[in-house]
Amino acid sequence: MSVIAWPVEPIALSDMLFALEETVDELQARSMSTADSTELRAALQAVERIGRKLGVVSHTTITEIASRGAHSEWGYRRITSMLSGELHLASAEASRRVRVAAATCSTHGVTGDILEPAHFEVAMGVYDGLISEPTADAVLTVLDKIPAAIDGDVRASAEATMVELARDLSPREVSGVGDRLLAHLDPDGSLTGDGDRARQRGLSVSAQDAALMSKLTATLDPATRAMLDVLLDAWAAPGMNNPGDFESPSGSRTDPDTDRDRADAAAARDTRSAPQRRHDALSAMLARVIATGTLGSHNGSPAQVVATMTYDQLLEMAGIADTTTGSQMPVEDVVELARRNSTLFAILDPVGLPLYLGRTKRLATMAQRIADWLRSRGCTFPGCRVAVTRTQAHHLREWLAGGPTDLTNLGAACSDHHPMAGDEPHQWRTELVTEGRYRGRVAWVPPAAIDPTRTPRVNHANHPDELLAQAWERVCDRGAGRLTGDPWLS
Repeated sequence: MSVIAWPVEPIALSDMLFALEETVDELQARSMSTADSTELRAALQAVERIGRKLGVVSHTTITEIASRGAHSEWGYRRITSMLSGELHLASAEASRRVRVAAATCSTHGVTGDILEPAHFEVAMGVYDGLISEPTADAVLTVLDKIPAAIDGDVRASAEATMVELARDLSPREVSGVGDRLLAHLDPDGSLTGDGDRARQRGLSVSAQDAALMSKLTATLDPATRAMLDVLLDAWAAPGMNNPGDFESPSGSRTDPDTDRDRADAAAARDTRSAPQRRHDALSAMLARVIATGTLGSHNGSPAQVVATMTYDQLLEMAGIADTTTGSQMPVEDVVELARRNSTLFAILDPVGLPLYLGRTKRLATMAQRIADWLRSRGCTFPGCRVAVTRTQAHHLREWLAGGPTDLTNLGAACSDHHPMAGDEPHQWRTELVTEGRYRGRVAWVPPAAIDPTRTPRVNHANHPDELLAQAWERVCDRGAGRLTGDPWLS
């Protein structure tokens, strides 16, 4: 007797996701108080493993969106921008998710055939839920550092070894083991070429912490390291560029070859540690370079420290000043910076700036760019935290369509979001808010594919006080049993 295999109707993706969410809702409602210790431990591990497997679904979804270019239809220039905009992920997390997806997901070739993941062993570890996304990213970081001259079979063996180890290690431990592996593969550095070093070079600056301090991390190529050594040997020597040396307020040290006694005295007064001297040498170098004026301007903003503060803050010498680059400085530091070098800093007020130029110029003036910064603090796209110095002046009504170069027709937009503005169905429309609490700010109207109601959105990412006020009002409204009528609080 023959058996006929009837085709099975595929389950719709939406139905699968609905069933999955229902199951998760049931688990959330289930009390864990009746489970014994063995069950709790098994549940802890199972939930983590399932969560990692769901991450694979996210990766394949991202890969399919990228292959179709669907993010462009939704008004996003890059996949990472889409993840930040749609899922509200931090840029670092969005970048990590895209990196892992690109390395672990299958893709289609130009002929339509399915291509294996770029890192098959890592993909299998992620697919089985044995390694987390952060751990996979740590493994990929190690593999990227393997010199290009290493044989392909050796690279494959190294990948399999790292994945096997990663099952029982944290991301930090993976990095440590990876350093040992790299040292084993290229013990004397002879296999590392210029291309490898160029790929690994980089410099990162962290966000400011609560004390307004930032961490600087760098991987320098040999030439940059050699030049840095020269700078530090000369400018980070004891007694040199010491901001705490009140007997030498200029912070410089007399050349020992011309006045050894004064140089030795300055060195003797210097109580700074070596890291502090290196910090002060870097600060002095930056001040000197900026003071020369050779940096010109960048995206219409002056290439110098530009800060703003209220009149009361200046009188009281208290509070925090904002800069065009998105950083913050204590008012006292701003004034001291201006005292030491007046060309390095400017206190600006929007009053009296030449803002209205009609159609005399297409490019915004420096004064307009600074005034826009005072208004918006950075890119005006909702949720974007890019500083104004890394944006361009966007015409709300296009210049070619008769839009004037006036502040009322300008808004800052970064390189990712500027191309998203326009009148095409997949683009965002930009407009000036003419009434309400955000009057004078730039609003972005999403395409219908993102929001069928096309409700205008204002960027609050650079105005945390506004977010706090909105959250508090929503809490109060819910507590009073009423809904707010303010469209900007939705």
